Amino acid sequence: MAQDPRALLQKADKTLASASGGFSLFGGREEKYQNATDLYIQAANAFRMQKSNREAGQTFEKAAQIQIKNLNEPDDAANTYIDAFKVYRTESPEDAARCVEFSINQYCAKGNFRRAASHKESLGDIFENQLGDMKRALEAYEAAAGWYEGDGAAALANKLWLKVADIAALDGDYPKAIDHYEKVAQQSINNNLMRYSVKEYFLKAGICHLAAGDMIATQRALEKYRDMDPGFATQREHQLLTDLIGAIEEGDQEKFADKLYAYDQMSKLDKWKTAILLRIKSAIEEADNEFS
Repeated sequence: MAQDPRALLQKADKTLASASGGFSLFGGREEKYQNATDLYIQAANAFRMQKSNREAGQTFEKAAQIQIKNLNEPDDAANTYIDAFKVYRTESPEDAARCVEFSINQYCAKGNFRRAASHKESLGDIFENQLGDMKRALEAYEAAAGWYEGDGAAALANKLWLKVADIAALDGDYPKAIDHYEKVAQQSINNNLMRYSVKEYFLKAGICHLAAGDMIATQRALEKYRDMDPGFATQREHQLLTDLIGAIEEGDQEKFADKLYAYDQMSKLDKWKTAILLRIKSAIEEADNEFS
């Protein structure tokens, strides 16, 4: 039979009060703090079994606070805060973010950057997909990517550099996005598993160049991509970019839309591409209105 979390919580509170109160003639204070911590963790897991996630998170936090303040065990506290993070994650994302930040800082202090990166990536996911805070998501992904890279985990780093690029572009920071797409493309060209995706990275970088509004820079970028990967010149992605440059230079919205429609019939344009391409189409319309 599952234990009653509230009974365990009450017992933990009493044990903590006994450890904290007055002069202890026979010592054993540290042992009482440890017992209180164990009881809080048991209570938290009992709450977890009942799917009372907020209460579970709060109780894990009580255990972590004792581990920090009374037992001087920040490493144990970091692991307890991860448990709090897990139970808070679906219902209380801000609390989850607060808890995991402590653990990340502790793992970094110990030089465990791979573990820190994994949790920083999870933090980025919370900011992006639960809180809709793209600025904090970008910062988290950027930090995690750097730590993965420093730890020699290039594939994990590249996955996040691409996320950084996507978010930066949507925020209008096209140079940053271009840098990251090109960087990942360069690293992928000689990798048989990743090589197929290079044309996608070049396409996204090219779209960012178009959105930045500099057709000369876009032409130079295409030339650079052909030098990096001669096979790119024969790809549909290259043809699309070439066609879009022509439509923009002619100020022809209809041609721009037609070329995208034809491409979309063969390779579905995703949400990110659609968002940036709509900006470019709006810019053509604005330029057309200025001259009409």
